[in-house]
Amino acid sequence: MEAKHLIYLSTILEKGSISAAAEYLAVAQPTLTRAMATLEMQAGTQLFSRSRYGVSGTPIGEALAREGKAIIRTMEIAKEQLSRYQLGLKKELRIAAGPLIGLAVIPDIIERVTAEAPNNAVTIRSARPAVALDELLDDQHDVVIAPAPHDRPISGVLRRQIAEDVIGVYCSEKHPLAKKKKLNISDFESADWLTLGLASPFERQVLELLLSGGIKHLRTKVAFKNDAAMLIKMLARGRHLAVLPRLPLTAIGPDYGLVELKVDLGAVVHRNLYLWTREEVVDHPAYITFLAVVTEIFADLERASFQSR
Repeated sequence: MEAKHLIYLSTILEKGSISAAAEYLAVAQPTLTRAMATLEMQAGTQLFSRSRYGVSGTPIGEALAREGKAIIRTMEIAKEQLSRYQLGLKKELRIAAGPLIGLAVIPDIIERVTAEAPNNAVTIRSARPAVALDELLDDQHDVVIAPAPHDRPISGVLRRQIAEDVIGVYCSEKHPLAKKKKLNISDFESADWLTLGLASPFERQVLELLLSGGIKHLRTKVAFKNDAAMLIKMLARGRHLAVLPRLPLTAIGPDYGLVELKVDLGAVVHRNLYLWTREEVVDHPAYITFLAVVTEIFADLERASFQSR
């Protein structure tokens, strides 16, 4: 069984057809067809079925496709290691953060870390918290700044709370509700909303906050999947509302003219921030510097958030 055949199978199931996979892989379609015939002969069973809607994997086909994906990921890691060597990233700290935290504080953190630990390099990845933590377990990161998507302990990972945070309703200072002194439920239910992410723990927190205030119907116009910058820029235009965490908005809100609506929605929904660290890097000099910088920056941000209330 050849590794490339497993890669071919994984790509066919991902793309939905042999022709689409052939185009993506830059491989002739007859070559893929022969490779799949060989793989099915070795497996002794059919690996996928065809229909007018495309191909779908059989149970054994899906299992082999997962092995193909693992091979692809291993090759990507090898390429990343080579790229790091060519770029001179011999000592690095691999960091991941959510999109809003990345926009709000990561530039300040990285500037200080690289200044205080000049012999070390840093790589950054923006990802949803659940994705970043999965990647942390897969040794793609050394440390993640993110809320807790669940309360389960993670083996081999240390969790440290770095800031308390809550979520609130935000809009541009140009939005009509920003100037209204007394807000009621109908104001929120008749407004147009933006949201950051779908089917996520954050979305559940948003619904918890709004339902506690009696807001049962939302007119959500746009959902941004893991892109905080676009959401913030659109929110700044003054036509929408959004539920967002307070700490990041304390940092970036003034730059975009964003304000938190002063309204009592009944519940206070917490979204505290944590540092998730692989145990083997806690004694790394770059991490020790990083921890000190992060602790100081978030302490300053918490004070600024408290003063702005």
